[in-house]
Amino acid sequence: MPREVFLVELWRRYADTAEEIKVKRYPDYVKLKARLKHYLYTIRVPPDVADQLIKEYKSKNKTINEY
Repeated sequence: MPREVFLVELWRRYADTAEEIKVKRYPDYVKLKARLKHYLYTIRVPPDVADQLIKEYKSKNKTINEY
């Protein structure tokens, strides 16, 4: 069962140790999913915030899958 977080700073803490990050785009928001060993942590953010986070984690050489 995924766990949803509501603070970007908390999600970043999980994303730093994530095995991969998945991105699902919706018309009103973007859902970011950080896959750790035991849990999947998700967050819903506006598209502009999501683009900044994706750019940040691409520069850290994280695996990012968009679908």
